[in-house]
Amino acid sequence: MRKFILIGVALVVVAIGAAVWFLMSNLDSIVKKVIETAGTEVAGVKVSVGDVKISLSEGKASISGLTVANPAGFTAPQAFKLGQISVALDTGSLTGNPIVIKDVSVASPEVTYELGAQGSNIDAIQRNVAAKTAGGSAKTAEKPEEKKAGDEKKVVIDRLAITKGTVTLASSIPGVKGSAGLGDIVLTGIGRKSGGATPADVAKQILDSLSKSALNSAKSLGLGLSDVGDAVKGAVPDDVGGALKGVLGK
Repeated sequence: MRKFILIGVALVVVAIGAAVWFLMSNLDSIVKKVIETAGTEVAGVKVSVGDVKISLSEGKASISGLTVANPAGFTAPQAFKLGQISVALDTGSLTGNPIVIKDVSVASPEVTYELGAQGSNIDAIQRNVAAKTAGGSAKTAEKPEEKKAGDEKKVVIDRLAITKGTVTLASSIPGVKGSAGLGDIVLTGIGRKSGGATPADVAKQILDSLSKSALNSAKSLGLGLSDVGDAVKGAVPDDVGGALKGVLGK
């Protein structure tokens, strides 16, 4: 009997070891899937990730090729391309709640600011995110009784920097296009005072900052256009013209 018990224990240990090995060896692909699934849910548009590499021993991670598609009704292939993302983790916090991220650096993001009849593509994504984060957390199909308060994983980000980005203004109006530098964005202490922020709330803060910076860049593109108001008038429907003039501050 003792022999059988020992064999049983050994099998359990092997099974646990195999499970841990599977999780560790597939951690990159698991995180990639989580980012794409959660990002798409929150943004209301397809979020794709090219590659994820995580080194828990070094407390570092890198994400490349993260793109956020355009909402329906817009023609550009994407709204955001976030370039190379480097992450420094507090490894001691990975099994707790909140998870602490020391630093997130986003290098050379590309933003496409496209105008349509209902405003801009960035406005449309912002509305999606706001709807998902109404009440301070992401809405899900899960019933309240199925999830205990405090169970949701939260994060604290000590520093997040988005640098050397560009904004391209996309429009069907002749002559109304161009690109400009995106103002650098540095956010600190995200979720620190509240004991952690949900991923959806983090996404909202980042998107709000990106949108404001992109809007300022879009306005700067309009400064060199002569009499843009007259160019808009009669060239496109009034609602599109109004959207453009609002963006350019005319």
